[in-house]
Amino acid sequence: MNKDWLKTFKSCCVVLFLAAQINVFTGCQDDLPADSYYTFTGEMMSDFLKNREDFSLFRRIVERAGKLDFLGTRGARTLFPPINSGVEAFLKEKGYASVEDIPVSYCDTLLKACLVERIIYTYDLGKTQQENNQLDLPLIIQTDGDTLDANHMVLSIINRRAAIINELKNDSVENGVVHPVDKVLIPNTSLGATLLDENHSQFSIFYEALRRTGLLDSLARYQDESYEIWKEDYPRFKPNIVCGHDTDIFTAKRPDHRYSGFTLLIVPDEVLYEKYSDRFNEDMTMEEKIDALYRLAEEKYDDHAAAEIFGLNKPVPENPEGKTYKQLFWNKHSLTDRHNPLNMFLSYHILDRLFESTAKLVNCRGVHTQYANPTEWISTLLDFSTIKLEKVYSTVDPAVESPTDFYINHSVASIYNSGQRVRGAHLSLPDADNFSLNVAYYYVDDVLAYDETMRNNVMNTRMRIDFYTVWPELTNNKIRLCGNVTQPYGSYDNTENGTEGGGYNYYIPSNYIKGLKMNENAIFFAQRPKIGMTSAFDDCVSILGTYDLTFQLPNVPPGTYELRLGYGSMPDRGIVQMYVDNVPQGLPLDMREEGDSPIIGGLYNGWNGWRNSEENANGIYTSEELEENARVMKNNGYYCGPKSLYSGNDGTSGPQYSAAKCTLLYNLRATLRRKICNVNIKANTPHTMRIRSVFTPTGRGVFHLDYIELVPLGICGPGGLGEDQY
Repeated sequence: MNKDWLKTFKSCCVVLFLAAQINVFTGCQDDLPADSYYTFTGEMMSDFLKNREDFSLFRRIVERAGKLDFLGTRGARTLFPPINSGVEAFLKEKGYASVEDIPVSYCDTLLKACLVERIIYTYDLGKTQQENNQLDLPLIIQTDGDTLDANHMVLSIINRRAAIINELKNDSVENGVVHPVDKVLIPNTSLGATLLDENHSQFSIFYEALRRTGLLDSLARYQDESYEIWKEDYPRFKPNIVCGHDTDIFTAKRPDHRYSGFTLLIVPDEVLYEKYSDRFNEDMTMEEKIDALYRLAEEKYDDHAAAEIFGLNKPVPENPEGKTYKQLFWNKHSLTDRHNPLNMFLSYHILDRLFESTAKLVNCRGVHTQYANPTEWISTLLDFSTIKLEKVYSTVDPAVESPTDFYINHSVASIYNSGQRVRGAHLSLPDADNFSLNVAYYYVDDVLAYDETMRNNVMNTRMRIDFYTVWPELTNNKIRLCGNVTQPYGSYDNTENGTEGGGYNYYIPSNYIKGLKMNENAIFFAQRPKIGMTSAFDDCVSILGTYDLTFQLPNVPPGTYELRLGYGSMPDRGIVQMYVDNVPQGLPLDMREEGDSPIIGGLYNGWNGWRNSEENANGIYTSEELEENARVMKNNGYYCGPKSLYSGNDGTSGPQYSAAKCTLLYNLRATLRRKICNVNIKANTPHTMRIRSVFTPTGRGVFHLDYIELVPLGICGPGGLGEDQY
């Protein structure tokens, strides 16, 4: 049924009904229960299943679960029911003689697996979209054009298993929309290495190496059971949190659980045979293949700088002969030690968080892809290392083979790497199931390493790091990128029901995030992402109260960097003293001051007008004037916002830039970057940043954690290569 026609029909019916009955109800004062105010006359999801014979088997599953009445209740849901042939295939696959043999509890699971608590129409789907079902497990919907039906129409595939049937999709009902599918959606509830155990035929070498190093066993970590106890010391919801304008009032939810997760970037056997044919071939024994991988790992980490970064030249404390880690563990008999080269090599291929799909691999929101690629810098299981995840656009890198695809450790040719482009590794999806409760894996078409190329070329750039990616817990527990970003702030943000697609605002209890020290008086407030925020990437973390928190800086190669904080100024902000390695850095930062404040010295065109008259007719300054002003701001310790980021939206299903509806952060008077200090990053040494409130003028004193930048002094320092405005 057409959605727009249905809405029009319903509106006409209501008008006619009221016109005919107005005299009957005038003066009636009966107190009716709330549920009686509106009577549904159209078809519900339950009716949909009852009225169509091709769903009789799934209807019986729902009946055995005791949930048919539930599908007749009011709501705004999306249902993906399988047709009878799909249920029959499922029964055969699982060895059930009939639906009556399915355990009742599993019937309930099968219903929840195909039900989403928001309305989704297929014409709003992106290439890859991730939604959570009622089991709080991901449904990955891919509409990439690679799979067609018999009529040569593009199919949407859910979890690489079930196809939405084009002839039957987008069927509106009173309480949502129904998309029939050709197979039963079966939730993958396996843990740890089970996923890899069942699907490693295409990566037998990597799998065997993971097994021998013991890294397979390290993937078992999932749920922190102790949190289930101590979380009760904190309320499930904190209502009436004011953050931003006085009218911006939120209810924040405590995280339900404390999960861990992992993402593996695996090199298939075929890639090793093709790209390293001088080392690997199919005729070798597995022992020979592991030896070849070990030798490759040795070469990747056998330089002096790597030995310093990973502490390989340090003496092992318990060794009576005073041998170093390298002397003791660089051999094929010590594969399980984290200082072993093969162990290090594989650990770098494992991210410390779970990305079930590419939909949330990189946050592309608010990134102007004419000037920059959306990028995340993520920590791995190899201590003191970082990996670069990037969605590469041809507007930024004309040499890219697969525009808008994902690459690992890629670098466009620039003055920062002497014009030496680094292709990196292209990421692709396996043909088999690639995620479980706590493990996901993808294929890459080359090996990855935190080697000299990565450290000296790819990372010799301005690294802009979203605070939402600093802490893995925010990704592992579906706090990062939750909900529908196109849904603006509304009264629903101050309710316990949340917003569309699981979009909650969260507060994080003390001790929830590993390595983050925070006093109990502080409120760590993680707002759900939404378009139009005065921040980068349409998300931000705010700290409220009288706060004092310390966390570890992201891992970067040894050297001297300018450390900056990106933030949005507002009247409700506070004044903070910042520290690096517990040493105070400069004067306190007053986050109430906007870019045109005398202490900052920026030239702006009102709140968000175009600044440069050579870029837009509404601009009021020349490029020369703004270049000189940038030097003034830098001397005062500040930078304006980047030109490659914007606030606003001109898209329907996701962020899209247009000059008419969006504002570059460069032109926004409130979005600034403040230099904290020059920091000397030492090898094999964690460095910390501390933030302490020193004045809370409004009673809130909000500290805005948007992003940080680490920029090598060879780029931004005196006599450096220079820095662009993006």
